[in-house]
Amino acid sequence: MLQDIRKKFKNLKLPSKMVLVYFIFAGIFFGISTAALQVSLDIFAEKLYEKSLQELDFYAQNVNDSLKEVQSYSYELALNREIQERLSKIAEVEMLSWEYTRELTELRYKLIYEYKPGSAIRSIRYTDSYNTTLEVGDSSWEIPSEIYEELLEKFHEVKGAAIMYGPTEACPYLLCGRDILKSLDMSLDNLGTVVLTCDVGKIIAQYKDSLESPNAALFVYSRDSIIYQDMEEKDQPKLPAFQKGQGYQIVKYQGKRYFMCFLNSSSTDWMYVNFFPYSDIYGQLLSVRYIMLICFATAFVMILVIMNRVSVAITKPLEQLTQSMQIVETGDFQGAKLIPVERDRRDEVGLLTREFQVMLDKIDVLIHENYEKQILLKETKYQMLQAQINPHFLYNTLNALHWMVKAGRNEDAGKMIVELGALLRSTFANAPYALVDEEIRMVKSYIVIQKFRYQSRAEFEVSTEGNLENYVVPRMILQPLVENAIYYGVDNSLKTCLVRLRAVEEADTILFAVQDTGPGMEKEELEKVRNFTVQPKGHGIGIKNIYERLRITYERFEFSIDSQVGVGTKIQIRIPKVTKGNAEV
Repeated sequence: MLQDIRKKFKNLKLPSKMVLVYFIFAGIFFGISTAALQVSLDIFAEKLYEKSLQELDFYAQNVNDSLKEVQSYSYELALNREIQERLSKIAEVEMLSWEYTRELTELRYKLIYEYKPGSAIRSIRYTDSYNTTLEVGDSSWEIPSEIYEELLEKFHEVKGAAIMYGPTEACPYLLCGRDILKSLDMSLDNLGTVVLTCDVGKIIAQYKDSLESPNAALFVYSRDSIIYQDMEEKDQPKLPAFQKGQGYQIVKYQGKRYFMCFLNSSSTDWMYVNFFPYSDIYGQLLSVRYIMLICFATAFVMILVIMNRVSVAITKPLEQLTQSMQIVETGDFQGAKLIPVERDRRDEVGLLTREFQVMLDKIDVLIHENYEKQILLKETKYQMLQAQINPHFLYNTLNALHWMVKAGRNEDAGKMIVELGALLRSTFANAPYALVDEEIRMVKSYIVIQKFRYQSRAEFEVSTEGNLENYVVPRMILQPLVENAIYYGVDNSLKTCLVRLRAVEEADTILFAVQDTGPGMEKEELEKVRNFTVQPKGHGIGIKNIYERLRITYERFEFSIDSQVGVGTKIQIRIPKVTKGNAEV
């Protein structure tokens, strides 16, 4: 896997390599930067969450301080000297007497004087030892008698300490009260009970402005009931269950994200919940997050585009040089010189370009100087190969004539000599090329000679298709193939062997096929024949000789050998069509 990646990287063009390297390293850098940004913003968000909790805790402390002020106020009323004196006299006189009524009236005046209009305390209620109750204030809230009686019992039990009660479903307001104990003579006799009715909603609402979010909805509730809420009960979100401690959560409400922080006040055992749209405080944080991500992505893309253009500008001379080299591979040196290159550069690319141009000039000169030498060498090599064929063929033919004369077949020998003469005229011709018809006639003469020799052991078929009389081929490429078919097919067969020669005109090529029905070859032997590593029998040069001549003559050709044991061997040659006028002589 890793090797494949390395190989693909090596095969990339230089601009692509440079851009890819930048992409990897810049991607790692921007990835780390983005991750660091995300971590930083997450830490910042955590701090904001903690800040929201601290803000809610500060708000709860303010509410608690206000409740403590109510308790302190009840304490001040209980220790007020004038009130103590009035209550002491009320305790000494007979109930419903004129003096009792007068003292109650004076007490009412005193309570009215002590009452603070506009504060969260809505009323001051006094109950004496005779259970007579008088109340002053802006409004009087009815307290159920059973609850009030229960509260009085609790006040008596704590002996002068303050008790706060409510709000509850039965008593939807806050009550704060205590017994008034006589402190003038330190006897601590019970002089009655003072109860303050408080508007807890006003206490809670007066500090709401301290909460940062302008759209915050505040909820305060106890184990039993809702104490304060900014929303109608049917519209309010799902509130956290009553619990100790504090926390926060992000919730979905009416299709939008909201932030909800909550805490339990140990002083009142109330739950405080601040509920507001997430975007009110944290919207800027989200905006910063998205803006930074967009900036990172934009910078990454812009630098990638710039890097791509820079890499192209740097490697353009190399691409021009590569293009020139590719043209040189086709042999067009003049065309390679026409490619525009920057020769005036003083860097490594400029030096390489100038050296390449000098090399082109030198190669061009060498080619022109050696062109005729190469042609001469090609013709000499061809003549050497042709010279290797003629003795081989002549030796086999004379050997056959010797056999016929010795057998007394003089008439057949005479016919063979006539065919041999025709073969020798074709063989010793100076031209390296022959018409296809001439090659076919030469093969037929050769077959006539071989028929005298092999009689019924061999059968021959020669067929042609198309107009072959106008095309030329290298001389003596078919006869050696037929000769090999006889030598390796007929000679090694125990039954009659058929040797077939076909010449077919195709669209752009000519196909020659020589096939025999001899014993064929094993795969190992066939592979050696295909690789020309098998040692030829007798004095033959044969197949390798023909292959070399074709390689010298044509840039493209096909040469195939197929064989199967018990079926025979087939050799096919497919060469381009060449007319007599276009052949290199």
